[in-house]
Amino acid sequence: MQGFREHVSEQRFTVLRQPIVDLKDGHIHHHEWLVRFDHDKQLEGVIRASELSGVIRDLDLSMLAQAILVLNEYPDETGIAINLSGASVDKQNFRGSVIACLAALKADPSKLIIELTESWDMANLELAEALLTDLKSRGHSVCLDDVGAGAASIRYLRALPANWLKIDGGFVAASLTSLRDRAILQALLSLREALDVKFIAEGIETPEMKEFVTQMGFDAAQGYAIGRPEPETRIKT
Repeated sequence: MQGFREHVSEQRFTVLRQPIVDLKDGHIHHHEWLVRFDHDKQLEGVIRASELSGVIRDLDLSMLAQAILVLNEYPDETGIAINLSGASVDKQNFRGSVIACLAALKADPSKLIIELTESWDMANLELAEALLTDLKSRGHSVCLDDVGAGAASIRYLRALPANWLKIDGGFVAASLTSLRDRAILQALLSLREALDVKFIAEGIETPEMKEFVTQMGFDAAQGYAIGRPEPETRIKT
């Protein structure tokens, strides 16, 4: 994983931003930052391996630090969501590193949204819960990503505090045609008040899907039918 770590430390990657739009008023609520590696396309397929080796932590902290710089310089613009891997947040020393980075944030903390990816089956949910609780207490919104994509979804919903639940795009698409999937989706959406969360529909690629999730009662949506990823030009190199 030395090559991956070098790509991160030398910032040999491109950050794209994709809008998450409020379905009630059509305004952009915030942008999610997405990472695309430059030059060596093979690195795009090693995120899982890098999670296993622990070096994904370097990327997580790099993205966090860059988001803070951008928010400090553009405090009146829409918020930014960055992804933290489950492979990072359930480690003993990661919370201290995150809090140290956040000390530099001068913008409204609500402008920095933390998305927890579900690609990693976290062994230590207590550490993850402590970090996310701390982030919420500091005014940051927390989003659980890809809900419905993996076996750990219910486990995470039970244990982890969140402001947003982002429903996996494949699950949303299946609910268009499958009554079984739609019933499960409706059951999830019915938890809005009990869990005090809002819902983002991911992977909205067509006007039909946008209309579907609007009728289902989603709060926000993301996907090509909403807005395509574009280069994040506010990052200084």
